[in-house]
Amino acid sequence: MRIFVGIDIPDHIKEAIQIESSKFLKYCESFRQVEHHLYHVTLKFLGELSVSDLEDLEDILRASLKGYKAFDVHLKDLGYFEKKDGNILWMGMGLGVGKLKELHKAIDDKINERFQLEKGFFSPHVTLARKVIVKDLNTFKKNKTREFIFEAKEVVIFYSHHVDDALTYTPMTKIKLD
Repeated sequence: MRIFVGIDIPDHIKEAIQIESSKFLKYCESFRQVEHHLYHVTLKFLGELSVSDLEDLEDILRASLKGYKAFDVHLKDLGYFEKKDGNILWMGMGLGVGKLKELHKAIDDKINERFQLEKGFFSPHVTLARKVIVKDLNTFKKNKTREFIFEAKEVVIFYSHHVDDALTYTPMTKIKLD
């Protein structure tokens, strides 16, 4: 099973972000928009895991997240990562980015140790579109987005898979933050 750990975003915020991001996609020559129901903040991508690995992951997360409290996440501003196979359009973080980095750090070492994964650079964001080619970069950069705020109350183990040829992320386990 293809697995990642993340923070889910409330549906009403996902819908509002999609509307807001559509205003910016008009400055792009081409793109592949991410379906809004897939919006989330990834804390750790693990890749293929077995059912027994999944149980170990849940134990690691429960132990690592003890004492962490729910916190507000502020989503704002757009940017993009340049990649060989097409740029990624994302929405970044305002307040709450420090807490997300703390959560990542709390789980990263233990997960990497158990599953022999390598450390990677962590930059919390919400992916909005892939294979993005911006036609008017100056205008794109000048525009500002609304800020969206939600409370991160739990960390979720997601199963990434296809249903009827459409990508979906199924929550497998939700671990409440105190």
